[in-house]
Amino acid sequence: MRILLWMACCLLATSPVYAQGYVAPVAPLYGNYGYASTAAEGALNGMANVVSAQGSYNLQTSEAAINMTQAQSQEIANHQQYANTYFQMRAQRDAYEAKKHPRPTEEQLVSLAQSEAPKGLPPGSVDKETGKLNWPTLLQYPDFEKQREVVESLLNKNSAHGMLGAQDAQQFTEAVEQMATTLKRGITKVPPQQYMDAYTFLKKLLYSTCQTQLP
Repeated sequence: MRILLWMACCLLATSPVYAQGYVAPVAPLYGNYGYASTAAEGALNGMANVVSAQGSYNLQTSEAAINMTQAQSQEIANHQQYANTYFQMRAQRDAYEAKKHPRPTEEQLVSLAQSEAPKGLPPGSVDKETGKLNWPTLLQYPDFEKQREVVESLLNKNSAHGMLGAQDAQQFTEAVEQMATTLKRGITKVPPQQYMDAYTFLKKLLYSTCQTQLP
């Protein structure tokens, strides 16, 4: 046994590693050793971080602007769709009402107005204070002003003399017929009831004054 221990010591003493003073490596306490950068490298890294943060801010700002623009565009599109829907529904409603209550044709209005038997003017047609006619709404338009003056002038003469001479009666008839012609030209532009009231008024006015009917 002593011999074996002596031989081991001899081998250890003659080992080149042992002879050179070998020291076993010591493991670091906290893993791998860190790397210490220089001041310049630290400054560059800081600048890089600032640039990266600025780029991220710009990107986020751009995305926010795009999202806002898209939201505004969608809102405009929604308003346009609402407006289109409203006018479509209104057009459909008007079309339904027109179909349910069709407007009389020009021939129907003329025929209806001419079908009434001639009668005198209804009460209230002449203003008691001024003696002037209370013209229907349509006949108060400037288009009829010249004929209104002729008719009212001849009516005053008729009241003063109790009748009109042949020439005055002819002038009265022509004035009323001109008013009826002008009225017919706008038949498609005026409410049917107003047209009927105006035409009937002229018809009764002519008959009660000259005992003549409108053609």
